[in-house]
Amino acid sequence: MRQVLLALLFVLAGPAFAGTPLPDAPHIVVSGEGKVTTKPDSARLSFAFESRAAQPLPAKKAVDQGVNRLLEALSRFDIADEDIEAGSLQASEDVDYTDSGRRVSNGYEASRKVTVLLKQIDRLNDLIDTGLASGATGFSNLEFESTRATELRAEAKRKAIQQARGQANDTAGAFGAALGPIYSIDSVTSQVEFRYSRQTLDSVTVTGSAAAGRYIQPTVEYVENVRAVFELKR
Repeated sequence: MRQVLLALLFVLAGPAFAGTPLPDAPHIVVSGEGKVTTKPDSARLSFAFESRAAQPLPAKKAVDQGVNRLLEALSRFDIADEDIEAGSLQASEDVDYTDSGRRVSNGYEASRKVTVLLKQIDRLNDLIDTGLASGATGFSNLEFESTRATELRAEAKRKAIQQARGQANDTAGAFGAALGPIYSIDSVTSQVEFRYSRQTLDSVTVTGSAAAGRYIQPTVEYVENVRAVFELKR
């Protein structure tokens, strides 16, 4: 009867993960998921600077001036140089063609992007206003982060491993089998999810306006998934 149960575990678990190496001996395939939720303490976003002119050099100079204004203003936010990316530059001619195939130039476009990691998350609204006041035509890729991301991902992975091992022990025990040594371990996915609460970031009033920006602050959830193959004792 024990051999029948071991064979059943082998058959049921085998196809569970087609890409996972499996032993020839009786085994069990299990997966585990670990989650750690935290309040973000930093935000990353990118400011876009764009300009159009009859010649490429004036277009480039215009975006350079906007970027320089922002970089100078960032000193108020105590942002380290390694948390600023401002090396990108694109310049090209905007060209159309008539129905007859004649080339028509609409001038030249230049663009730059500045990506900033802000570690004073309560000043996010102030940073956005500062970027736009510097001449940015917009911003994108706003992501909330935690400066403890590496530590939190490691904690989530430990939880996933514990869940996988517990599942393996419980399942093997339910079939009257004993868990053997680990055969293979595979880290499947790492992901970050955002869940919004009713907490808001501090509001900062724009100069000359009664309007203030208020934002719903998310919680950041780090999720780790692992799968493992355990041999079963005969």
